[in-house]
Amino acid sequence: MYHEDQDVWVGRQYGPYRITQHIGHGTVSNVYRAETPHGEEVALKVLTPFAEARAEVRALFEQEYELMARLDHPLVLRVFGAGVIGGVHYMEMELFEGETLWDLMNSRRPPSLATRISAVQQMCAALDHVHERRVVHRDVKPSNILLDGERASLFDFGLAFDMDGPPSPAGRVYGSPMYLSPEQALAGEVDARTDIYGLGATLYTAVVGSAPFYGERNDLLHAHVKEAPPDPRRRGVSAALAEVILRAMEKDPADRFAGGADFAAALATVDLTTAERASRKGLLRRLAGRR
Repeated sequence: MYHEDQDVWVGRQYGPYRITQHIGHGTVSNVYRAETPHGEEVALKVLTPFAEARAEVRALFEQEYELMARLDHPLVLRVFGAGVIGGVHYMEMELFEGETLWDLMNSRRPPSLATRISAVQQMCAALDHVHERRVVHRDVKPSNILLDGERASLFDFGLAFDMDGPPSPAGRVYGSPMYLSPEQALAGEVDARTDIYGLGATLYTAVVGSAPFYGERNDLLHAHVKEAPPDPRRRGVSAALAEVILRAMEKDPADRFAGGADFAAALATVDLTTAERASRKGLLRRLAGRR
């Protein structure tokens, strides 16, 4: 199934699926557009040879499917099945015609501030469903949110945690360093509020244009635990919106929003006109500073 040039598989058969396009890749997997025997288009996520050779990665991949199979929400990418073909683990998923929030933010025509905030509000609803099903995503970030027009979708549950399952291995840090919560950085216990922090850091990135913290991995872990995020108001974020962001990113989980509904309700009180005006002023100041 694999080759240095992934496009070589376009037009070939993989079990019952006909591969039509290589559409993406991650650290341990590749994603293909494929057709089922019934002519339906789906996305196939398949492990790379390196990942397939590692028992821990295979176990996480199988768990990802099991946890995603619990979920049934229009703002969460759907999974239809999983298995092994030719010694390779695969997962059949919904084909979402869109791009990640991260890619769109870095495109020539990034989405409006209102669209970016709307995407985060939708993720509040998605995460409430995920948490109701006893799952913690543990890797909420702009590159794990798909956007097609105004509709957003949460995906990539490769690091998700089963709240009803065994604890994670002691001392292991799970998550993306730029977006993980203080408790993740300390390899501590996680719950729904862990994802609230990740979504807060995502909102920070979406409205400021850069992540709250940068640096090497250990520097990032330290920053999430010990340092306050740079004040968003200094980057053209309105006071009301900055307050929501910083509440979501509180160091103590008890000081964050309890869940997505509370987060979304706070965002709904933000005056978008004021937020847009502050954003434009901030952009003009940054452009003037480059001259």
